[in-house]
Amino acid sequence: MTDSAKGPEPPYHLLLEGDEVRVAETALTLLISDEAHEPQIRRLAREVLAGLGEDPGENGVLSLTLAPQQMRITHTAVRILLDDLQRGQAAEREILRGILEKLPDEHTMRAIQLD
Repeated sequence: MTDSAKGPEPPYHLLLEGDEVRVAETALTLLISDEAHEPQIRRLAREVLAGLGEDPGENGVLSLTLAPQQMRITHTAVRILLDDLQRGQAAEREILRGILEKLPDEHTMRAIQLD
């Protein structure tokens, strides 16, 4: 079976708690401002931000449904912010690491095409 015969990728469900939602919003907002010349990246990041604005479930956990391209943008935004933060921001760095642990690995992210 060829790749073109496969159906669309199933969505990924990222489960985020309150602090994780806030930090993910910050990461995506910064990515949008950094990538002002890339309309596709801005569009995908805004789609994810819209999902982050939804109400969490009864247990306080937001289930964010992401298409593969949205998942890659989220991973990229979180990784960039993690790399930019200093040691004095240890609490935010720990939250970012926690979000990255909930996403597939770096090799999976690189394999996702944005076109």
